[in-house]
Amino acid sequence: MNLIVELYIILHLLLGAPLDTLVTKEQGLPSWYSPGENAIARTALDEMILTADQDGILIWVNSGYRDYKYQAYVIRREGHLFPDSFRSYSAEPGHSEHQLGTTFDVAWPGLSVESLDRRNLKLFDWLEGNAHLFGFVISYPYKEIPEWPHHNRWLPHITEYIHEPWHIRFVGKALAQTIWEAGYLDPKDPTLPQDFYNPWP
Repeated sequence: MNLIVELYIILHLLLGAPLDTLVTKEQGLPSWYSPGENAIARTALDEMILTADQDGILIWVNSGYRDYKYQAYVIRREGHLFPDSFRSYSAEPGHSEHQLGTTFDVAWPGLSVESLDRRNLKLFDWLEGNAHLFGFVISYPYKEIPEWPHHNRWLPHITEYIHEPWHIRFVGKALAQTIWEAGYLDPKDPTLPQDFYNPWP
């Protein structure tokens, strides 16, 4: 039986999770799934960085692939530093899209992702208009609601985590275009990228 389990794990590591794999607070990835950074996603990111540069937009990767163990460290650290708010932006190990190897947190070089510096804001606006052309979506887009606090900038509403304009995930050009055309970036539309994903395995 152990041999079957080992072969199962090896097969899934070799094949990798599909680009449309659903990762949420309820739907996670196994602790053994450690694919590393996805080469196709990285190539797409590098192409996007070059194109953005031609538009006067600079992009650097603040955080990329995180395995299960590192995500456990991240949530412990954030829980220690920000015990009242860390669950609004930090995922439990096995429940972070970063474990897929296709997700990147980006910012203007020298700035933190949370910075409201005009250069970051310029970058985030550019991503909204262009990321899908390279196969990326913004996993937790800005959404507005009728009730207080009226949006998800500081507290999660509609999206599982707060609005994270820096958190981009590669899903392939075709799916990114479909999600973009569905209006997921409209603040009043409840459509989310996660609506287009499937559990795995």
